[in-house]
Amino acid sequence: MEALRLEKAKFLLSVPSVELLPAGDMTEIAFFGRSNVGKSSLLNFLAGQKSLARVSKTPGRTRALNLFEAELEKKKIWFLDLPGHGYAKLSLTERDTLSDLLSDYIEKREQLNVMIHLLDCRRDPKEEDIEISRQFREHVPYYLVVMTKIDQLPLSKRKDMQKRFARILEISSDQCFAVSSNEHLGREELLMRISRIASQPIVR
Repeated sequence: MEALRLEKAKFLLSVPSVELLPAGDMTEIAFFGRSNVGKSSLLNFLAGQKSLARVSKTPGRTRALNLFEAELEKKKIWFLDLPGHGYAKLSLTERDTLSDLLSDYIEKREQLNVMIHLLDCRRDPKEEDIEISRQFREHVPYYLVVMTKIDQLPLSKRKDMQKRFARILEISSDQCFAVSSNEHLGREELLMRISRIASQPIVR
């Protein structure tokens, strides 16, 4: 059986505000995390492509809402790459602008049904991450955590780390996924969950 992955994935557009995003009745899944945590790499991995989303070694490069479209088990889904947060070299004005953009998006975007919060598994979530997690769960129907860079942990510690992150964030352990493009790990499990969610009506 062929491995599950996003099919016909393509970039649609990049916009500076929520109002400029297209309307639609399909499920929209957003990726959020600190700068350089691996949002673009995750999207490329899920689609089985190397350059669908631009991967930059420079933190803080994504400043807009980048929208992609793909099919998962013959159902169209939108994926949105949100600007990364926590990049120290941004000015206060730039940080405020990105913060306002995120707030507008999670509060106003009717199509948003799933928030995927990427966190580096090598570091415990900070208080800021925990607060952001709470805000997402208040505004978005489905909240999932993807632990990136899991290939840099010994196999013996990975399950315990998933449980630890779930406990810190006060979520169920089945909302927490360990994913690694280097080891081709976790794609099936994450896409199966997304597929189940996408098969249900949007509940916002």
